[in-house]
Amino acid sequence: MKKSFKVLFSVVLAMVMLLSAVPVFAAEEGVWTEVASLINGRYDHQMEIIDGEIYAIGGTEYGVGYRTSVEVYNPQIDTWESVANMNIPRSQFQTEVLNGKIYALGGDSTAEVYDPQLNLWTEVTSLNHSRIRHQTEVIDGKIYAVGGDFLTSAEVYDPQLNIWTELASMRRDRYLFKTEVIDGEIYAVGGRSNGVEIPHVEVYNPQTDTWSEVANMNQARMDHQTEVIDGKLYAIGGRTQEGLKISSVEVYDPQLNTWTELKNMITGRSYFKTEVLNGKLYVIGGINQENVKILNVEMYDPEFNTWTELDSLIVERSGFQTEVIDGKIYVAGGFNNGSLFNVEAILISSLDTPINLTAEVGDSQVTLSWDEVENAEYYILKRSTTSGGPYEVIDNEIFDSTLVDMNVENGTTYYYVVSAVNAVGESENSNEASVTPESTVEEINNRAILVIVMENGLEKEYDITMNEVEDFINWYQSNLSVAYAIEKTGNMGPFLNRKDYIIHDNILTFEVNEKTILA
Repeated sequence: MKKSFKVLFSVVLAMVMLLSAVPVFAAEEGVWTEVASLINGRYDHQMEIIDGEIYAIGGTEYGVGYRTSVEVYNPQIDTWESVANMNIPRSQFQTEVLNGKIYALGGDSTAEVYDPQLNLWTEVTSLNHSRIRHQTEVIDGKIYAVGGDFLTSAEVYDPQLNIWTELASMRRDRYLFKTEVIDGEIYAVGGRSNGVEIPHVEVYNPQTDTWSEVANMNQARMDHQTEVIDGKLYAIGGRTQEGLKISSVEVYDPQLNTWTELKNMITGRSYFKTEVLNGKLYVIGGINQENVKILNVEMYDPEFNTWTELDSLIVERSGFQTEVIDGKIYVAGGFNNGSLFNVEAILISSLDTPINLTAEVGDSQVTLSWDEVENAEYYILKRSTTSGGPYEVIDNEIFDSTLVDMNVENGTTYYYVVSAVNAVGESENSNEASVTPESTVEEINNRAILVIVMENGLEKEYDITMNEVEDFINWYQSNLSVAYAIEKTGNMGPFLNRKDYIIHDNILTFEVNEKTILA
């Protein structure tokens, strides 16, 4: 009886473990869904991801003040769990993940690091300057802190040495600005300086410890957002000193040092968040021109310069944070007549990436095929003459999993990728397939018509190879034998072979007409 009980218990335990491995959040694609709420309401906080879990850190609790509390969300079981508090309460600060640890930086001059393995916060060396509304970036295992309220200064933290080192200052103070890293350099974009919004952009080179001004944005902006897609820097929305909420979007090309204005957002906004997923830019919530918190969410497609409105948020909010895990965007906390506990998420795309893209060579054409993707409405085929791109779209609406590209040149190598698309987005690009189209018409340049004119005026023609022509010429010039045999290939009749024997001294003249045969 005990043995039967143990077997039954083992089966039940195995089923529980199997069920617990299934993610709780499996919402309908493209629809915002509420998930487990934060344990502590908070706004102006930070969030980071380690090992597929979201950490919500610090921030402000309405009516109470700055928070030290930290909690972690497990999307597999849809639960938040409190972990060790920070040593210092913080708001309007920055966080970075480095070597599997979370660094909390500023809000004042202090800094500390969290070790998830030990569930322990440890204070590290303080910054040289007290910073709020500043920016931080990680390059080559070091943390750079830049600007903040009325600051031009920058400094870098070395976690191996636990020291902050003063760096060259920016050319102007700035806060409410953004930074991004491109090719190992830090771009400081817009913000507020000397009490007004600015269009100025400058770039820091860690190798030379220098700041250089680059082209200004077309629109001065602060409280905006920036993102990097395919090596280009996007500046989105924000506000002016007069409170105008900006809908404009522009993109900076570091190679050309130019800003290009793009199509405006549908709704101007500030105090919002952005995320990039599958090469698309998602703009989430914020405050509109009437200073009303909005639910609006938009998606920008850089390939077609288009904005699309998506499903709206469930809860209006500002001062919130976002993160992306497994194709889902999570929105947590924020402010709306108090500190928000609410968390919601949207499944942007469950589209798998197309696989097994193959390219079959043809004459001035390439036949491409790939495995079908479930839930894909159509496919986009892209091509380049360079491995790894950049790719140009050659067909943006393919409803089958095969296509013949007729716009190719023989002898040129082409590199193809394909992506799947449905109503809420585009998948990642497939594997790259390369092919070099070739002509199926074979050129044979080694035959000729040998015309021999005999002394009696008789002409003889022979369709022979150029090798045979050379043998004939060598015989004629050497005059080593009286006759030369030429095999005749036509009109064989009942014979095994036929040969003409040409007598050397009977040849008056001959000519060689080399020809090309297309096969």
